[in-house]
Amino acid sequence: MGDQPELTLEELLHDPIILKLMERDGYSADDIRMLARHAVAGTQGWESVSSSASARRKSRLFRPMPSACATLPLCP
Repeated sequence: MGDQPELTLEELLHDPIILKLMERDGYSADDIRMLARHAVAGTQGWESVSSSASARRKSRLFRPMPSACATLPLCP
């Protein structure tokens, strides 16, 4: 495990699982980049990232999950 280099932020931001989690939570790659810039600079930036993500979450339409029977062939 020590032979593998650490992934860069850009590599992480292209990982399908990371992208799906960010989408679910309402964050964009730009939000994460801005947060990283603030962290490197030692400034506070989470409030602006969090509020923009919160606004995006609120603006999304509710998408109901499919019922279990819709995905199982043996349901009556």
